Amino acid sequence: MTGIASLPWLRWTGTPADTRLICLPHAGAGAASFARWPELFPPGIAPVRVQLPGREDAAAQPPLRRLPDAVAGLLPQVQALGEGPLALYGHSMGALLAFELGRALETAGQAPVHLFVSGRRAPHLAARKAPIHVLPDDEFALALTELGMATATQASPAFRRYAFPLIKADLALSEEYHHDRRPRLSCPITVFAGTEDPIVDADQVTAWRVVTSGPFATHSFPGGHFFHQQHRAEIAARITEALE
Repeated sequence: MTGIASLPWLRWTGTPADTRLICLPHAGAGAASFARWPELFPPGIAPVRVQLPGREDAAAQPPLRRLPDAVAGLLPQVQALGEGPLALYGHSMGALLAFELGRALETAGQAPVHLFVSGRRAPHLAARKAPIHVLPDDEFALALTELGMATATQASPAFRRYAFPLIKADLALSEEYHHDRRPRLSCPITVFAGTEDPIVDADQVTAWRVVTSGPFATHSFPGGHFFHQQHRAEIAARITEALE
Protein backbone atom coordinates (compact mmCIF):
# COMPACT_ATOMS: atom_id res chain seq x y z
CA MET A 1 0.00 0.00 0.00
CA THR A 2 1.29 3.46 -0.91
CA GLY A 3 2.62 5.61 1.94
CA ILE A 4 0.28 8.07 3.61
CA ALA A 5 2.38 11.08 2.58
CA SER A 6 1.31 10.57 -1.04
CA LEU A 7 -2.33 9.92 -0.07
CA PRO A 8 -3.12 12.97 2.08
CA TRP A 9 -6.89 12.41 2.21
CA LEU A 10 -6.75 8.77 3.39
CA ARG A 11 -6.17 7.33 6.86
CA TRP A 12 -5.79 3.68 7.84
CA THR A 13 -4.16 1.47 10.44
CA GLY A 14 -2.66 -1.97 10.17
CA THR A 15 -1.70 -3.81 7.03
CA PRO A 16 -3.44 -4.14 3.66
CA ALA A 17 -6.42 -6.47 3.62
CA ASP A 18 -8.25 -8.43 0.96
CA THR A 19 -10.91 -5.69 0.73
CA ARG A 20 -10.45 -1.97 1.37
CA LEU A 21 -13.56 -0.22 2.70
CA ILE A 22 -13.43 3.51 1.91
CA CYS A 23 -15.34 5.35 4.69
CA LEU A 24 -16.68 8.83 3.91
CA PRO A 25 -18.01 10.99 6.78
CA HIS A 26 -20.99 13.30 7.10
CA ALA A 27 -20.85 17.09 6.73
CA GLY A 28 -18.50 18.74 9.19
CA ALA A 29 -16.89 15.46 10.22
CA GLY A 30 -13.54 13.94 9.41
CA ALA A 31 -11.64 10.68 9.66
CA ALA A 32 -12.03 10.69 13.45
CA SER A 33 -15.75 10.00 13.07
CA PHE A 34 -14.74 6.47 12.02
CA ALA A 35 -12.01 6.07 14.66
CA ARG A 36 -13.87 3.25 16.43
CA TRP A 37 -14.87 1.40 13.27
CA PRO A 38 -11.67 -0.51 12.28
CA GLU A 39 -11.91 -2.78 15.33
CA LEU A 40 -15.36 -3.92 14.21
CA PHE A 41 -14.13 -5.67 11.06
CA PRO A 42 -12.29 -8.96 10.54
CA PRO A 43 -8.71 -8.97 9.22
CA GLY A 44 -9.89 -9.40 5.62
CA ILE A 45 -11.58 -5.99 5.57
CA ALA A 46 -9.57 -2.78 6.11
CA PRO A 47 -11.46 0.48 6.67
CA VAL A 48 -9.73 3.40 4.98
CA ARG A 49 -11.02 6.62 6.52
CA VAL A 50 -11.35 9.72 4.34
CA GLN A 51 -10.06 13.07 5.63
CA LEU A 52 -11.27 15.84 3.34
CA PRO A 53 -9.52 19.24 3.56
CA GLY A 54 -10.58 21.71 6.24
CA ARG A 55 -10.94 19.49 9.32
CA GLU A 56 -8.97 17.88 12.12
CA ASP A 57 -5.32 17.52 11.08
CA ALA A 58 -6.18 19.13 7.70
CA ALA A 59 -7.86 22.19 9.27
CA ALA A 60 -5.39 24.62 7.69
CA GLN A 61 -6.59 23.70 4.20
CA PRO A 62 -9.72 25.36 2.74
CA PRO A 63 -12.73 23.03 2.62
CA LEU A 64 -14.18 22.02 -0.71
CA ARG A 65 -17.59 23.31 -1.80
CA ARG A 66 -18.17 21.30 -4.98
CA LEU A 67 -18.67 17.56 -5.13
CA PRO A 68 -16.80 17.14 -8.45
CA ASP A 69 -13.71 18.65 -6.79
CA ALA A 70 -13.93 16.12 -3.96
CA VAL A 71 -14.29 13.22 -6.41
CA ALA A 72 -11.40 14.51 -8.52
CA GLY A 73 -9.17 14.68 -5.45
CA LEU A 74 -10.18 11.31 -4.05
CA LEU A 75 -10.18 9.21 -7.21
CA PRO A 76 -6.41 9.04 -7.85
CA GLN A 77 -5.68 8.47 -4.16
CA VAL A 78 -8.12 5.58 -3.92
CA GLN A 79 -6.74 4.13 -7.16
CA ALA A 80 -3.23 4.39 -5.70
CA LEU A 81 -4.20 1.90 -2.99
CA GLY A 82 -3.54 -0.69 -5.65
CA GLU A 83 -5.44 -3.60 -7.11
CA GLY A 84 -7.89 -5.56 -5.06
CA PRO A 85 -11.53 -5.25 -4.09
CA LEU A 86 -12.78 -1.83 -3.05
CA ALA A 87 -16.03 -1.14 -1.24
CA LEU A 88 -17.46 2.25 -0.25
CA TYR A 89 -19.41 3.40 2.78
CA GLY A 90 -20.67 6.94 3.33
CA HIS A 91 -23.07 8.65 5.70
CA SER A 92 -25.24 11.64 4.70
CA MET A 93 -22.97 13.93 2.63
CA GLY A 94 -20.51 11.02 2.60
CA ALA A 95 -23.15 8.79 1.03
CA LEU A 96 -23.51 11.14 -1.92
CA LEU A 97 -19.74 11.39 -2.28
CA ALA A 98 -19.42 7.60 -2.08
CA PHE A 99 -21.98 7.23 -4.87
CA GLU A 100 -20.20 9.63 -7.20
CA LEU A 101 -16.79 8.18 -6.32
CA GLY A 102 -18.20 4.75 -7.15
CA ARG A 103 -19.35 6.00 -10.54
CA ALA A 104 -15.93 7.53 -11.19
CA LEU A 105 -14.18 4.29 -10.21
CA GLU A 106 -16.44 2.25 -12.46
CA THR A 107 -15.81 4.61 -15.39
CA ALA A 108 -12.07 4.22 -14.73
CA GLY A 109 -12.34 0.44 -14.89
CA GLN A 110 -12.09 -0.23 -11.16
CA ALA A 111 -15.71 -0.72 -10.16
CA PRO A 112 -16.40 -1.06 -6.43
CA VAL A 113 -17.62 -4.44 -5.25
CA HIS A 114 -20.32 -2.86 -3.06
CA LEU A 115 -21.71 0.55 -2.17
CA PHE A 116 -23.02 1.05 1.38
CA VAL A 117 -24.82 4.29 2.24
CA SER A 118 -26.77 5.71 5.16
CA GLY A 119 -28.55 8.90 6.17
CA ARG A 120 -29.13 10.22 2.65
CA ARG A 121 -31.94 10.23 0.10
CA ALA A 122 -31.27 8.64 -3.28
CA PRO A 123 -29.07 10.93 -5.37
CA HIS A 124 -31.52 11.47 -8.21
CA LEU A 125 -34.25 12.81 -5.92
CA ALA A 126 -34.81 16.51 -5.26
CA ALA A 127 -34.59 17.75 -1.69
CA ARG A 128 -37.85 18.15 0.20
CA LYS A 129 -36.39 20.71 2.58
CA ALA A 130 -34.83 24.10 1.88
CA PRO A 131 -31.02 24.30 1.91
CA ILE A 132 -29.53 25.40 5.21
CA HIS A 133 -25.94 26.22 4.26
CA VAL A 134 -27.05 29.74 3.24
CA LEU A 135 -28.60 30.59 6.62
CA PRO A 136 -27.18 33.17 9.06
CA ASP A 137 -25.32 31.53 11.92
CA ASP A 138 -28.10 31.70 14.53
CA GLU A 139 -30.65 30.17 12.17
CA PHE A 140 -28.04 27.68 11.01
CA ALA A 141 -27.45 26.59 14.61
CA LEU A 142 -31.18 25.97 15.05
CA ALA A 143 -31.28 23.94 11.83
CA LEU A 144 -28.35 21.81 13.01
CA THR A 145 -30.12 21.22 16.32
CA GLU A 146 -33.15 19.91 14.45
CA LEU A 147 -30.86 17.44 12.67
CA GLY A 148 -29.66 16.04 15.98
CA MET A 149 -26.63 18.22 16.82
CA ALA A 150 -28.08 19.12 20.20
CA THR A 151 -25.25 21.43 21.27
CA ALA A 152 -25.19 23.61 18.15
CA THR A 153 -27.24 26.44 19.66
CA GLN A 154 -25.03 26.47 22.78
CA ALA A 155 -21.76 26.37 20.85
CA SER A 156 -19.04 28.78 21.91
CA PRO A 157 -17.99 31.61 19.59
CA ALA A 158 -14.67 29.83 19.02
CA PHE A 159 -16.43 26.62 17.99
CA ARG A 160 -18.70 28.53 15.63
CA ARG A 161 -15.72 30.24 13.98
CA TYR A 162 -14.10 26.86 13.36
CA ALA A 163 -17.03 24.56 12.68
CA PHE A 164 -19.76 26.58 10.99
CA PRO A 165 -17.78 27.56 7.84
CA LEU A 166 -16.67 23.94 7.47
CA ILE A 167 -20.16 22.49 7.91
CA LYS A 168 -21.64 25.08 5.56
CA ALA A 169 -19.03 24.27 2.91
CA ASP A 170 -19.77 20.54 3.23
CA LEU A 171 -23.50 21.18 3.05
CA ALA A 172 -23.00 23.35 -0.04
CA LEU A 173 -21.24 20.37 -1.62
CA SER A 174 -24.32 18.25 -0.90
CA GLU A 175 -27.17 20.75 -1.25
CA GLU A 176 -25.93 22.21 -4.56
CA TYR A 177 -25.37 18.78 -6.11
CA HIS A 178 -26.92 18.20 -9.54
CA HIS A 179 -27.52 14.60 -10.57
CA ASP A 180 -26.85 13.54 -14.15
CA ARG A 181 -28.32 10.32 -15.45
CA ARG A 182 -25.22 8.52 -16.56
CA PRO A 183 -25.33 4.70 -16.72
CA ARG A 184 -26.25 3.07 -13.43
CA LEU A 185 -23.75 1.45 -11.11
CA SER A 186 -23.36 -2.30 -11.54
CA CYS A 187 -22.40 -3.15 -7.96
CA PRO A 188 -24.79 -4.07 -5.13
CA ILE A 189 -26.10 -1.20 -3.00
CA THR A 190 -27.05 -1.57 0.65
CA VAL A 191 -28.81 1.32 2.37
CA PHE A 192 -28.96 1.80 6.14
CA ALA A 193 -31.68 4.08 7.51
CA GLY A 194 -32.72 5.58 10.83
CA THR A 195 -36.41 5.15 11.56
CA GLU A 196 -36.63 8.66 13.09
CA ASP A 197 -34.31 10.45 10.65
CA PRO A 198 -35.81 13.94 10.22
CA ILE A 199 -34.45 14.49 6.71
CA VAL A 200 -34.71 11.09 4.99
CA ASP A 201 -38.10 9.49 4.34
CA ALA A 202 -38.66 5.78 3.74
CA ASP A 203 -39.47 6.21 0.04
CA GLN A 204 -36.25 8.19 -0.42
CA VAL A 205 -34.33 5.22 0.99
CA THR A 206 -35.86 2.61 -1.31
CA ALA A 207 -35.35 4.92 -4.30
CA TRP A 208 -31.62 4.06 -4.20
CA ARG A 209 -32.69 0.86 -5.97
CA VAL A 210 -32.89 2.61 -9.36
CA VAL A 211 -29.25 3.79 -9.42
CA THR A 212 -27.77 0.30 -9.74
CA SER A 213 -28.33 -2.70 -11.96
CA GLY A 214 -27.00 -4.91 -9.16
CA PRO A 215 -28.65 -6.35 -6.06
CA PHE A 216 -30.25 -3.98 -3.56
CA ALA A 217 -30.98 -4.22 0.17
CA THR A 218 -32.08 -1.94 3.01
CA HIS A 219 -31.75 -2.21 6.79
CA SER A 220 -33.46 0.07 9.31
CA PHE A 221 -32.32 0.96 12.82
CA PRO A 222 -33.92 3.01 15.60
CA GLY A 223 -32.63 6.55 15.78
CA GLY A 224 -32.36 9.92 14.11
CA HIS A 225 -29.98 11.27 11.51
CA PHE A 226 -26.83 10.11 13.31
CA PHE A 227 -28.10 6.61 14.07
CA HIS A 228 -25.06 5.10 12.37
CA GLN A 229 -22.81 5.77 15.36
CA GLN A 230 -25.21 4.25 17.87
CA HIS A 231 -25.53 1.15 15.69
CA ARG A 232 -22.05 0.98 14.18
CA ALA A 233 -21.42 -2.58 15.40
CA GLU A 234 -24.59 -3.84 13.74
CA ILE A 235 -23.83 -1.88 10.57
CA ALA A 236 -20.28 -3.24 10.46
CA ALA A 237 -21.66 -6.77 10.87
CA ARG A 238 -24.02 -6.23 7.93
CA ILE A 239 -21.18 -4.85 5.82
CA THR A 240 -18.94 -7.78 6.74
CA GLU A 241 -21.67 -10.27 5.86
CA ALA A 242 -22.22 -8.62 2.48
CA LEU A 243 -18.52 -8.51 1.62
CA GLU A 244 -17.79 -12.06 2.71
